[in-house]
Amino acid sequence: MLSKTFAVGLGLKKSNANFLMKAFRLLLIIFATWGLISSCEKMKDLQFVRVAGLEMDELGMSKSIVRMTLAYYNPNNYNLQLKDANFDLFFDDTQVGHSMQDTMIYIPAKDTFYFPVRLELNMANVLKNAFSAFANKEVTIKATGNCKVGKGGVYLPFPIKCETKQALNFF
Repeated sequence: MLSKTFAVGLGLKKSNANFLMKAFRLLLIIFATWGLISSCEKMKDLQFVRVAGLEMDELGMSKSIVRMTLAYYNPNNYNLQLKDANFDLFFDDTQVGHSMQDTMIYIPAKDTFYFPVRLELNMANVLKNAFSAFANKEVTIKATGNCKVGKGGVYLPFPIKCETKQALNFF
């Protein structure tokens, strides 16, 4: 940064030195503001691709544990990190499960990534919905919750909202 004594030492008059300092500060503020605005591009939502894997960990009468691997696509031009995912799973508006994920997940830019999930199922609610699923032949599956997504150590809360209708063809 130019100091007033340096500007005067260059042979500039004091009024010109003040003008030069004000212009330099103004340019610095403009470039800093432009840099902040351009780096804060709105993040696009992650896109669910498919269930890549499903495995029964524990099977119980009241509670079961299912491990799933979910594939998502990151449409953003930059890498991200996901942590502290916490969501509930619903079948036809009845909560059937809950998941808490505290592992850090690396999300590559413009690529598919895999999200491991440990889901705790309430078997009473699952069985209750199984009977209605036989009658309706279709079930609405919904996941709601939140997680933290960010980069460079700065994480922002990000909602988890997924809903799909799944046809059930048993026979």
